[in-house]
Amino acid sequence: MSSALRDTIGSVDVDEIADRLYALPPEEFTAARDQEAKQADSAYLRKAVTALRKPTAAAHAVNRLVRERTGDIDALLSLGDEMRVAMGSDPAEVRRLTDKRRTLIAGLLDADLSAAVQEQVKATLEAATADPDLGAAVRSGRLVKSLHYAGFGNLPDLSGAVATRSRKPAPSPDLTSARDRVLNLSGIADDAQRRYEIAVKNATEARQVLEAAEAERAEAHKVAKAAHADAEKARRELGRLERS
Repeated sequence: MSSALRDTIGSVDVDEIADRLYALPPEEFTAARDQEAKQADSAYLRKAVTALRKPTAAAHAVNRLVRERTGDIDALLSLGDEMRVAMGSDPAEVRRLTDKRRTLIAGLLDADLSAAVQEQVKATLEAATADPDLGAAVRSGRLVKSLHYAGFGNLPDLSGAVATRSRKPAPSPDLTSARDRVLNLSGIADDAQRRYEIAVKNATEARQVLEAAEAERAEAHKVAKAAHADAEKARRELGRLERS
């Protein structure tokens, strides 16, 4: 058997084993992986299985969503396709889709997870909508660690984020150029959305400060008016005493 053919067969086996392993709770992963490696029928497969890494809590949570809430994950990825199409041509539609994405992701978060893990899951699901490769990584159900997309076309490194990845031909120059443009526009839109949310927060806080100041002004005016009345009453009483 040629090396290329052996690697192909081994890759299929590794994918099947990875699917089983990354469906397990993290605490069961290592023992199950070691057992799979012992049962491997070739040195190549044994090495490949042994190299599979235990997922983080956030990666496991996302992998579980892929298996248990497949329809919702697919809907989120489809939403990402819509957002990329709208980028640069329909800001209102981008805002609408961004709000829809926020609602959909909120419905996928597990309240039993810690706040830190929930944030990592949220960041990973948001990243899945930014680029097809990130979406495919999440959809594989074999994430090893969470993903974070900072915008401006800066994609996270997927080399150590997914347990196994399918080989595919390099994209054409036109596709690469189009993808870069989409990523750049996506980054601009994400940054604008973040600035908008900060501005809304700042405006809300400013209104609260203004309302508090207005309440303080009204109270001070009331106190001052009462004090002036008391002072005037005291002056009249003093005048009466001086005349008597």
